[in-house]
Amino acid sequence: MDAEGWTRELGRPGSVRELGGVRVSAVRCPALSLTGGSAGPYHLALLLAGELVLDQEGRSARAGREDLVLLDGGRPFRLAFTAPRNTVVTAHLPVVPGDPGQCVARTLSGREGLGALVAGLLTGLARDTTPYRSAEERRLGVAVLELSGALLDSGHSEPAPAPLLPRVQAYVLQHLGDGRLTPDDVAAAHHISTRYLHRLFQRQGLTVAAWIKAQRLERCRRDLADPRLAHLPVHVIAARWGFAQPADFSRAFRTAYGISPSCFRGRSLPTNSARAANDSRLTAQQTHG
Repeated sequence: MDAEGWTRELGRPGSVRELGGVRVSAVRCPALSLTGGSAGPYHLALLLAGELVLDQEGRSARAGREDLVLLDGGRPFRLAFTAPRNTVVTAHLPVVPGDPGQCVARTLSGREGLGALVAGLLTGLARDTTPYRSAEERRLGVAVLELSGALLDSGHSEPAPAPLLPRVQAYVLQHLGDGRLTPDDVAAAHHISTRYLHRLFQRQGLTVAAWIKAQRLERCRRDLADPRLAHLPVHVIAARWGFAQPADFSRAFRTAYGISPSCFRGRSLPTNSARAANDSRLTAQQTHG
């Protein structure tokens, strides 16, 4: 997405300044989502009001008032403005220092240090209406590039945010009992597209549906082996982990473990070692399946 496309997609332009190879624009927009990533410059966005969530390069950055975040217009991304009213000042940069992949989708504070200097410069340029000469505009563009570059370069040493996939999986585990849970629901909860969600799992050699199903089956297996839950019918245990149809659950359980749920539960385990050996064998079958 190029600079003009960015301004057009977001909403009402407040101001645009051309500073040589750098463009500084300010826009106001309601809650909305954008996807892109085929061509265009880098966008260093400063939130003056509202909130945004950027998902790119396997990371998810959440920025609030006076935070900055870098987006690479040439790589796939999903950007969501989540507040009813949002104001963002963006520096459209032709280049960034170092490894761009280490800079994108990282939240940087605009309230202190280099971040405060960048935020102050961008805010001032967005509000300034002075008609500068061409040479002055180029110098201002260089100032934006150099100061932004210093900020992004310093951000390399900060701890990386938690990867997105573990957070997605934790969310799924918290909602396993909801039989209506779909990949679309999971993606929406994390402000990413369903297609990108599938790519996250594919990188680990997994599929979303298969991983969810395997987690549900494992919870059912544990409950069926728990003597404290012996009073619960098999179909009740299946339902509590998202299997609405007993027949579907029985088929899935037999496929995963090579035994029906009722037979598995009815097996006698006279010693702890026998239980451990049986659990190990079942786990191996599940992995193989």
